[in-house]
Amino acid sequence: MSELAAPAPSETATEPLIRRLLRRMPTSAWVFVAFIALFLLSGLLRPSLLTFGGLITTVTFAAILALASFGQTIAVIQGGIDLSVPNTIAFAALSFLTWNASLGPVLALVGALAASALIGFVNGFVIARIGLTPIVTTIAMNGLLLGVLLLSFSVSELTDVPAFLQAVTANKLPFLGTTIAAVVPLALVVLLALWALLNWTGWGRALFLVGSSEAAARLAGQPVARIRITGYMLSSTLAGLAGIAIVGYYNQAEPMMGAPYLLSSVAAVVVGGASIFGGRGSVLGTLAGALVLGQVSTLVVVFNLGTTVQDVVYGAIILVVVALYGRSGSR
Repeated sequence: MSELAAPAPSETATEPLIRRLLRRMPTSAWVFVAFIALFLLSGLLRPSLLTFGGLITTVTFAAILALASFGQTIAVIQGGIDLSVPNTIAFAALSFLTWNASLGPVLALVGALAASALIGFVNGFVIARIGLTPIVTTIAMNGLLLGVLLLSFSVSELTDVPAFLQAVTANKLPFLGTTIAAVVPLALVVLLALWALLNWTGWGRALFLVGSSEAAARLAGQPVARIRITGYMLSSTLAGLAGIAIVGYYNQAEPMMGAPYLLSSVAAVVVGGASIFGGRGSVLGTLAGALVLGQVSTLVVVFNLGTTVQDVVYGAIILVVVALYGRSGSR
């Protein structure tokens, strides 16, 4: 009787182990699994999508979106948000092309990134020192930048994209018997640098602490205002870098070029496992989120649904994920 009632040793040992392994899987791993499932589902809906070439197309789109979203990740980790990303992208791109004509590509690149960092400094200073909310501050900055873009740049004259920029973004590199755009390894290099910054430095750990609890960060002796300001400076600098990369890849720029990255940058971050309330997130998760959104975008294009439907889907994703985090955080 006792032998019949006792569970098999292999069952009692295996089931908890599997559950523990599943619980320990990072959120970004689950998002990559979701991307694979969505990719396979897309192949069932349209078999022509289930090809290596289709995967490369999605990965390229995701790399560009990830570059535009990495800065948003920094802002969200510290408990904020950066809604000036779209016009920071456009401002950096148009500034780079304008200054390239007179200063050359290297100085133009440095100048555009420095101007982007200045935008982030203003955002961070107003939020950390004056006390305005991140949403109000960054929306106001986005509107201010739009005015600057429309009044200060003659887009028809900005057609000379430096060859070196095209080489590190648009050039095709051999990869597993096919080619892949250079913007993909560029995004991976930026990802690795940011991963190291967030995980291996005191500043990165402090950023997470500020996002989790500003009061706890102050008690721990952290310079909260300085961390917030530098966080927004890095966010805007990364947005500027994304704008310059987008110019190199698409070989064109215009004042509204950053608009598609308003919803999509936030969606990539929250889908990638970051908490919109701060204290949690990763650049690897953001890349995974960008892959999911890239596959959604591919389906939208294939079925000719239009950008309006794409924005609706992105908005719905943000609402659902934020609602789920809100429920889990309240328990």
